[in-house]
Amino acid sequence: MMHDEELHPRMAEVVGALRDAQQEMLALLDGVSPERAVRRPHDHAWSIAQVVEHLAIVEDGTGRLIGTLLKQVKDTRDSDTTPIAPTLAPWRVMDAAARPIAAPPMVTPGDTASLAEAAARQGASRARLIAALIDASGRALGAVSHPHPVLGALDGYQWALFLAQHQRRHFAQLRTILASQP
Repeated sequence: MMHDEELHPRMAEVVGALRDAQQEMLALLDGVSPERAVRRPHDHAWSIAQVVEHLAIVEDGTGRLIGTLLKQVKDTRDSDTTPIAPTLAPWRVMDAAARPIAAPPMVTPGDTASLAEAAARQGASRARLIAALIDASGRALGAVSHPHPVLGALDGYQWALFLAQHQRRHFAQLRTILASQP
């Protein structure tokens, strides 16, 4: 297993962002009761469990997509070390106020998952993705792309960093729900 200090600089940036966002989410959700997690602030809003289920759905699909992109760069080497985050900055992914986006039906959560189930699913997907990215460190993941339905073409690194930024985008939503509930 490769240590973080051995990762390609671009992969280290992405893996670090994914880990940091995950830790922040776990800290945010620590101590939320099962009853509180499924309570909706109002009829048209998601519950905490639904927000996490949405993140799990997005994580699963994006993880599979990144896996496909990783296969496409199997025999490549990445000589580019420029940071990834500035390439996503124009879209302000983490700022929900800058660009409200309604979730399309394919990533809209149901009403059945508990917070524990949703968090376990999302966490397992995140762990698989991080392991795959670490194993692929040094491959030219920036050389392959796939269109995002809102942002347009994203390369493999951008897709991975998008997951961390998308997760962080929902932290404001989670904090609002938590603040509105006793």
